[in-house]
Amino acid sequence: MRWLIKNIPNLFTLLNLSLGVLAINLVLTSNSEEAPVVHYYVLAAGICDLLDGFLARKLKVQSAFGLQLDSLADLITFGVLPMFIYATYVPLEGWGILLLLVPICSAIRLAIFNLDDSQKSVFKGISTTAHGVFVALLPIIIYNHSDWVGSFLNDNPEGLLIMAVFFSWLMVSPLRMISLKFNDWSLKSNWQRYLLILSSMVFVLVLEYESAPFIMLFYILLSVTSNFGSLSNKSTD
Repeated sequence: MRWLIKNIPNLFTLLNLSLGVLAINLVLTSNSEEAPVVHYYVLAAGICDLLDGFLARKLKVQSAFGLQLDSLADLITFGVLPMFIYATYVPLEGWGILLLLVPICSAIRLAIFNLDDSQKSVFKGISTTAHGVFVALLPIIIYNHSDWVGSFLNDNPEGLLIMAVFFSWLMVSPLRMISLKFNDWSLKSNWQRYLLILSSMVFVLVLEYESAPFIMLFYILLSVTSNFGSLSNKSTD
């Protein structure tokens, strides 16, 4: 029984991995005329990614094995899969070869995370999961020519290449990004997290899946301004 409890989080990690593999297969075999549904797989994988860590902490079965398994699964679902999504619109030739930076930087980011104890409450660089979920929503936005983002990317695929390179850099950058890991529930120490969650809910209610670019932009801007706030507080100490 103890063995089963110990491996419950790992089962969610493996489900995350399985969904990622199924999503890659879907991207490679789907008809371009069909409405893309890869985001359903990735959103479900994202939930599994949240649950495995949450359950490991609650059941007190955290382990080095679970940490490494989680990173390997995340590399497939949120590192390799996004490259194939980008490659649907930008061929892996010429400048398009730069799309390889996505899985490369994802692997580097995950390796750094596993070795860096300072990222328990704040991320350095954007997480692979956040980037992977964002990229998974792009096909449905582009397919529907939704808002100015979808129309622009549909007509200018080079914008996707620039986006891929930017997020690849952001994953391995030292920029401190807001994490949704709560050490306590106080408003004073978590106001950025609460603001991000509330704003994201409003965006989703108003724009549905089209909210993804706006949530990501707000997330980056909020993280940058929080960095400036932290620096100013340090300078006045």
